[in-house]
Amino acid sequence: MSRQKFAKLSFPNGFVILFLIILITWIATYIIPAGEYASKVVNGKTVIQPDSFRFIESTNVGFFDALKAIPKGIADAATLIVMIFIIGGAIRIFDGSGAIKAAIYRVSDAIGREKSEWLLAVLMLFFGFLGGFPAMLESAIPFAPITMGIALSLGYDRVVGMSVLFLPLIAGWSSGPTNAFSVGVGQTIAELPLFSGFGYRFFIFLVFMAITIFFVLRYAKKVRLDPTASLVFESSSHSEYELEEEKEKVPFTKRHAGVLITLLGIIAVVLYGTFNWNWGLVEMSVAYLLGGIIAGILAGYNANKISEELLEGGKLIFVAAMAIGLARAIPIILELGKVKDTVISGFATILQGLPETLTAICMFFAQTLINLFIPSSSGQAMATLPIMLPLSDIVGLSRQIAILTFQLGDGLTHMWFPTAGALIALLAFSKISYGKWLKFSTPYLAAMWLASILLITGAVFIDFQ
Repeated sequence: MSRQKFAKLSFPNGFVILFLIILITWIATYIIPAGEYASKVVNGKTVIQPDSFRFIESTNVGFFDALKAIPKGIADAATLIVMIFIIGGAIRIFDGSGAIKAAIYRVSDAIGREKSEWLLAVLMLFFGFLGGFPAMLESAIPFAPITMGIALSLGYDRVVGMSVLFLPLIAGWSSGPTNAFSVGVGQTIAELPLFSGFGYRFFIFLVFMAITIFFVLRYAKKVRLDPTASLVFESSSHSEYELEEEKEKVPFTKRHAGVLITLLGIIAVVLYGTFNWNWGLVEMSVAYLLGGIIAGILAGYNANKISEELLEGGKLIFVAAMAIGLARAIPIILELGKVKDTVISGFATILQGLPETLTAICMFFAQTLINLFIPSSSGQAMATLPIMLPLSDIVGLSRQIAILTFQLGDGLTHMWFPTAGALIALLAFSKISYGKWLKFSTPYLAAMWLASILLITGAVFIDFQ
């Protein structure tokens, strides 16, 4: 195949993939026999009875009915979509105020060049926090010029500049102590208390951050001692990023401190509310909305500017929000055709007799593969958890473990699969080829997968609830 023809090939847009899956799901309702489980309410959760499956008369789903499932899915997921829009808008204010950027430079100046590895570690902990708690991923892309400038000015390369930002974001997002877009959505579908199981997920966060810091610092030290060891040595150019770094450097002010304190305060309030006041998605949305408005006032914005930033943040998160509604159409079509329970029964038959640990690991790798085709965390939750959660009930795994296998399978490959928008955007900015990134990141992903398997095994051992 010629280079020109290869260049024309591209992976379908995420929405195209979801539409194709919806079409395949509709066709499947004519192929898969209808069936159903009996269900009952246990401890406030609707669970199916494992031995009650039976085949029933098939129900044809018309093409127009399949299309109607899309707006119905958006309507069913309205609360989740609104939450994502509001949190996206609030994060835009926190980010746009310049407080986070100024804090990074303040830390850089305080630590100094002579302790560069400490500076890299502090930056990674900071971005890991942003990924794991306020759940920033694509919205953190604007920090790339900062981390690139800092890394190059300290004698590292562009791979380090990208990794210091991106890998801890992925580690934090995947462990997700309070990730509203994966854990929050998943636990809502699973009828679990919001952010329950925080302690074990925070332990996962610490493990993932330790692996990430070790991996990046090992490569960074090698590059600093021997620049020819850099994966991008032959095309390395520092000047453009150093200039960008100096141009964007801003002082840390009292306004910035107020904005950061507000962000930390909102995260604390949301955590306290979910654990002590039985808060759900609506209350969390209101907390972030108020936090964003307060941050805007502290940043010196007028009412119009705050409104503009909230709307702009919502626009940036539009794709992720709409993916939820599209993905929700998939289980709706399966339910209309009365084949969802048949699919669950088929998976249960395959996994029947396997140890619980092996079943959980299989679910983890299934979610990992699905993430290639549905890169939206919330969308993947809507599409897969209506099947995975009843499956976990049948095979004897807690729903908390099912959510854990989902969040780990969904999160980690955001830094590896070419369907991840944040990855492609950062590679383009960093001028790192996808092939070289794979060479660098694959050992890291393998280590994170191994850690995930061990952590999932631990969750099964302690009966993570």
